[in-house]
Amino acid sequence: MPNQPLKRIQFYTTLALALVLLCAYWSDRRLEQKKERPWQVRAYIDNYLYLAKEIRQYDKIPIPITLAVAGLESQWGRSELARQANNHFGIKVKPGWQGHEYCKSTQEYQGSQQAVNIWACFRKYPLIRRSYQDFARFLDEEERYQHLKKLEADDYVGWAEGLQNAGYATDPNYAQKLRGLIWKYRLSEFKAK
Repeated sequence: MPNQPLKRIQFYTTLALALVLLCAYWSDRRLEQKKERPWQVRAYIDNYLYLAKEIRQYDKIPIPITLAVAGLESQWGRSELARQANNHFGIKVKPGWQGHEYCKSTQEYQGSQQAVNIWACFRKYPLIRRSYQDFARFLDEEERYQHLKKLEADDYVGWAEGLQNAGYATDPNYAQKLRGLIWKYRLSEFKAK
């Protein structure tokens, strides 16, 4: 009879330990699931990672930056511009552009945080590959992006800030959004080898 309280204490201690371990396991599983990329992002990366690698090889643009810009600008390939014009980088028509164009309403930021709707024409490509190639060419030929070439090979933070500071987009939070996508979807895993 004197062993009964001791056995009860051992039973409840074992039960409590099992519950703590079970809670820890489920907590880890939930954290793991939060880290998983949504299917749209996974599908986009599966389809276009090879293009980001190609331009990394030839033009030295970090793969995480290419994927983040393309993902943000094209809504992971689902935006109107991506579907109708194969434009995954939101590059607008400028004087000297000799290709096709696709015009639509878009938002631009004026001043600090004020977004306004405007009508703008964007470059239209026959193939998505051309959009990726033109992104690299655009950054290479525009003088305002030349400072990016001096950054470390995989300095995606510097690239994000540099793109925003050079005026790639009018969104005052553009660099923060790029860094957020890189972190959230673990795009920094895709580094040059």
